[in-house]
Amino acid sequence: MGEGYHNFHHQFPMDYRNAFHWYQYDPTKWFIALCGALGWASSLRRFPYNEIQKGVLTMQLKGLKKLQDSLEWPAEPKDLPILTWDKFQEASKTRQLVLVSGFIHDVSSIVDEHPGGRYHLTNNIGKDASAAFFGGVYNHSNAAHNLLSTLRVGILAGGLEVVTEHSIPPGQRLVITEKKTLLDGSEEI
Repeated sequence: MGEGYHNFHHQFPMDYRNAFHWYQYDPTKWFIALCGALGWASSLRRFPYNEIQKGVLTMQLKGLKKLQDSLEWPAEPKDLPILTWDKFQEASKTRQLVLVSGFIHDVSSIVDEHPGGRYHLTNNIGKDASAAFFGGVYNHSNAAHNLLSTLRVGILAGGLEVVTEHSIPPGQRLVITEKKTLLDGSEEI
């Protein structure tokens, strides 16, 4: 009888409701509101809507953080080896490596599934395909950027001095972090 929203009562104990939207099933809330309208109950208190929305947002963020943590993300740039142009060229003779935005990508796993066909990828093995990837041939989608970022295997020395919007895949432009306060009062992210 409205107990499905019982946690609301624990978060906002001064509020007479268990469900804060008018349409949510909470007959006790409706009964108390009716009593208030008839003058049989007074001083009915509601927690500020803005603060309730913060609680709603917190729960949504917890769910999104759990989803975020379950996904596979690209290697951190600090964990990737740095190769000179000559080493990149040498490695491209035995692996299907393409350079995009200063990152070296092993595209062997997607060559046969590439929507533009094998030609566009194999034609760029051992080359800088940044211009082609960012509109010279086709302006790739967010999904393509996210997928390509998971194929990073290295960084070109001298090829990524400046971090640009192109070096951060769309799926990582908004990241949910968790902030913890330690016993000594310092914060950890």
